[in-house]
Order: sequence, then C-alpha cells, then structure tokens
Amino acid sequence: MNHNNINILIIDDHKIFGEGLCSLLENNDYRVSNVIQDPRIALTNIKDNQNINLIFCDVNMPKIDGIELIKKIKNINSNIRIIMVSMYTDKNIINKALKNGADGYLSKNSSIEDFTNTISNVFSSKKNQTPKFYEQENIKDDFSLKYRLTNREKEIIKQILEQKSNVEIGESLLISKRTVETHRKNIMLKLDVKNSIGIVVKTLENNLLNLDT
Repeated sequence: MNHNNINILIIDDHKIFGEGLCSLLENNDYRVSNVIQDPRIALTNIKDNQNINLIFCDVNMPKIDGIELIKKIKNINSNIRIIMVSMYTDKNIINKALKNGADGYLSKNSSIEDFTNTISNVFSSKKNQTPKFYEQENIKDDFSLKYRLTNREKEIIKQILEQKSNVEIGESLLISKRTVETHRKNIMLKLDVKNSIGIVVKTLENNLLNLDT
C-alpha cells in the first residue's frame, strides 16, 4: 500500500515514546493522524475516524491493556491493521497478541527498518510475520504473569485457593491426579514459588485471577 493511503494512529500511555514514534514515522513519509495515551479515548477516536487503517499500540497500558484492546478495535473495524509495540519480548505475550488479532508485533527497541518492513507485511500476504526477537525472560510483574499462565493453570489455581487436594482438583476438572501435579509444577515454575502457599500468595499479591484474559 502507498504511504499516502496509510492513516496511522498511535496508542501508548508513555507520551514521550508515542511522540517519538510519530516523528520517526513522519520522517519516513508516513502520515500519523493522532497520538493518544488513554485507550478509552482511542476507541472513541477510532469510532469517529473511519479513515484510520493502521494502529501502533502498546501492550501494557492502564484501564484497558493492549491485548484486550485488540479485540475491541477489531470489533469496531475488522479491516484496521494493528501492530503491537512493546518492551515485552516474551513469546507467550507475543503469541497471545497475535492470537487475539494483532497483525504484527515489534519490540520498542526495533529499528526503523523493522517498522517499515512490518508495515509492508501487514498490508500484504505476509501478515503476522514479525521479527523473531523474542526471548524467555525472568518475568516478575502481574501483567506478564497473567499472560504466561494458561487457562487450565488458572482453573487449577482457583481450586488451590479453595484448598482442594490434587485428587479433588482432578475429579473436578476430569483430569488425572498426575496431570494436576504436572500443572502445579509448571505453575510454581512460572510464578517462581516453591509450594502451594507460594502460589496463593503470588496470585493474591498480583491479582492474577481477576484480570481479564
């Protein structure tokens, strides 16, 4: 697609980065219609501006996180291309973003060449092709933990909070006791804890089960 036909919106709660990306894109002959910090305001802007066809969006934002925002944007206009831009380079978060409808994913440390190539890709048959920069990180914060846990692991954590045994959890979820034990080990590894008490404490401290997925 010709640069002149691409109308870009940037959604990032870090004003300096958003404005910096805007300048970078405009210096490379792209047109940026707006830079918005609040995802809720951005949704209104998208509804009112039918000319937007490409959005750069941060992943971890207040009020509405970027991965949840993808679905809301696509519900407004499924033709809008969305490229996530984040400091998070963990493959679980990248895969979750792409699964939820993102058309591309870039690290905030990416080069301008990566940005321009990704823009070209999302408007071509190379959709969802994104630089393979991701790595397994030592994740600590609640946002990242939220997206490292699978839905099954969250189900098991809920039952651990109810003080159910492995046998009781297995019967409830129709899985074997050994499978429950495997899930427990994976949960402890992801949350960096050593026992069920650690799982409970980390879950409650980070409000993991009350975050939308």
